Amino acid sequence: MNRPIERCRMMTEHTESADISQVTENFMDKDHDEAMALLARVVQCLEDMPASKVESGRLRDDLRDFIEHSRAHFRREEALMKAVEFPPFQLHKQEHDARLEALVAYVDDLDAGVLEPADLKRLFNEDFVPWYRRHCATMDKATARFVARKEGGET
Repeated sequence: MNRPIERCRMMTEHTESADISQVTENFMDKDHDEAMALLARVVQCLEDMPASKVESGRLRDDLRDFIEHSRAHFRREEALMKAVEFPPFQLHKQEHDARLEALVAYVDDLDAGVLEPADLKRLFNEDFVPWYRRHCATMDKATARFVARKEGGET
């Protein structure tokens, strides 16, 4: 079930070459790879559009795809954490909840004209992508190690 620790690179240089360490829990690694591809689409869309004008559907579609993927991924992770009685479950879930709320607020603010594409690009590059890297390297990796110990019969 586990695979060797590898590194995957984001598909665009605009996200500060966001390396994501593989956590060796297969569904989590697969979800992280998919999330990075979706996130790269969002960032590339932001790079491609004029600084003050939002192209009608593409950015919103990409953002919604990323949000839906994140929701599903977080639910899978949270179900796994509950199943193995992961002690810091609440802390990990709180991070998920806060980031989902922020992502939805980004879309709402973009729709309301409160947020410009340049602002969204900055938020993704300076806030969300670095958080995502840290979250995968710390919380998700710790979760995967705990799961591996539980599956191996260790306590």
